[in-house]
Amino acid sequence: MSNQFKSGDQVLTLVSKYQIPAMSEVELVIFRLKGQKAEEPDGQLWVAPYDGWIVGRDGEDGYGFFKPGQLMLLHGDFTLQQQKAKEAEPCA
Repeated sequence: MSNQFKSGDQVLTLVSKYQIPAMSEVELVIFRLKGQKAEEPDGQLWVAPYDGWIVGRDGEDGYGFFKPGQLMLLHGDFTLQQQKAKEAEPCA
């Protein structure tokens, strides 16, 4: 299932993990196989507990790790659509 995603894709989380709520828009950073190692920003070594994606959020510190089945690919520019909708709202 990971082959439908690629690094840099915008996806929606389907579950809450790592202080990232379900239905959050995140960016795929890198795919890790179970047992592969990664270095955390603080220098600690981390080992992937299962095949999954390391994800990040714009403007937020930290990263999360999700199984491919816990993510849904977003098609189109949802951020731009949300901004346009806000601009179209009448001012109160």
